[in-house]
Amino acid sequence: MKTIPLLAVLIVFLSLSITISYAGETNYQKHVANGIAGMEEKDYGHAADEFRAALNEKPDDPMSTLYLGIAFSRANNKDAEAVLVKALTYNFQEPRANLELGIYYFNHAIYDEAKDYFENTIKFAPDTDFSAKAEEYLRKIDKTGGPKRQWALNASIGEQYDSNVILGPEDGAVVSRKSDWRTIFYLKGRYNFLKKQDAEGSVGYGLYQSLHNRLHDFNVTQHMFEMKAARVLSPRLTLKGLYTYEYVYVGWDDYDYAHSISPSLIISEGSGLYTEIKYEYSRIHFQESESFPGNSDRTGRNNLIGITQNIPLNSFVSLNAGYSHDEETTRERFWGYRGNKLSAGTRFYLPRNIFIDLSGEYYNARYKDSSTASSGKREDNIYTAGISVIKALSGTYTVTAGGLYIRNDSNTDSYDYKRGITSVFINAKF
Repeated sequence: MKTIPLLAVLIVFLSLSITISYAGETNYQKHVANGIAGMEEKDYGHAADEFRAALNEKPDDPMSTLYLGIAFSRANNKDAEAVLVKALTYNFQEPRANLELGIYYFNHAIYDEAKDYFENTIKFAPDTDFSAKAEEYLRKIDKTGGPKRQWALNASIGEQYDSNVILGPEDGAVVSRKSDWRTIFYLKGRYNFLKKQDAEGSVGYGLYQSLHNRLHDFNVTQHMFEMKAARVLSPRLTLKGLYTYEYVYVGWDDYDYAHSISPSLIISEGSGLYTEIKYEYSRIHFQESESFPGNSDRTGRNNLIGITQNIPLNSFVSLNAGYSHDEETTRERFWGYRGNKLSAGTRFYLPRNIFIDLSGEYYNARYKDSSTASSGKREDNIYTAGISVIKALSGTYTVTAGGLYIRNDSNTDSYDYKRGITSVFINAKF
């Protein structure tokens, strides 16, 4: 007899829970419908109130957040940018959020930012009404020639722990067999002297500086000058070109300088799928110093050809895979080699502007002759695996944490090693 009242109470409780839940869902839907109606009637103040009410019923709802940002933007509300950026954090590749942020920056004459988001819209939603609208705004930017920002500046500072400090990671020129911490500064500036819908051109300068805690002889300073150009040949083909000049100091002594030129062809297959075919020629001059006697023996040239395929699986995952072959010809033959590389990577686009990159490489280098340090011709098999986690704090600042593992399996003891690198960086884009 006592179980009947308890059962009745349980039934009433469940009924009330379902009713309250249903009522909350109904209120949410009602507010969203009223907000959309307000948008259609261009009553943006009323629409914003309704979408705020919808968010009270369902906090952190991506759709209500996006529509609230649109309503604020149409009403020229000062909170529009922050809300639209928040909407984008739920899905970095959401085309409507990218489009609306582009429109917001366009209306505020911030044309460089607007162009970035319009290009994202086209990339993430090709052949849609969103991409057509984005293309229309891009034409307006090119036609009006608004006050486009012609310069850009990137800066990074971070700490790395290296389990086996090495100079020259590509060929294992110097292996310390010692671990150390280092601080890294990186600064890169770019000036865009040409920026049109079908052509771009820029010049840039980068400064890289590593400062080791103990192994000061391995401190690296790199100056890098570059020129870039791109031309859209057709909707499916883009031709790019890059020239670089770098000068490197190691332990504050001259180490090397190099000229490189690299043309590439980008073939777009649609829906974010594209192939890049690349050729690169480098002329490298190694310099003698007290720390690096005989360094000039490595002076020579490198020819590389490679192909990379980018494959977006969906809005949250993209893949890339590549192959390249290069040949190094040097003053002393035993430094020359032929190399083949296989690479693959995955990027995950997560909520809250978080990205995770996974990468892996296999590189085989067969040297052309034996040296005094080996009884036969040197051969290296280099295995690399890496992970990076990137958190965008805002449109300007990001934080990156990562790990890299390298195993160089060489038949020459001097170049047979393992290496692990852990990094944390703060990056800024201006």
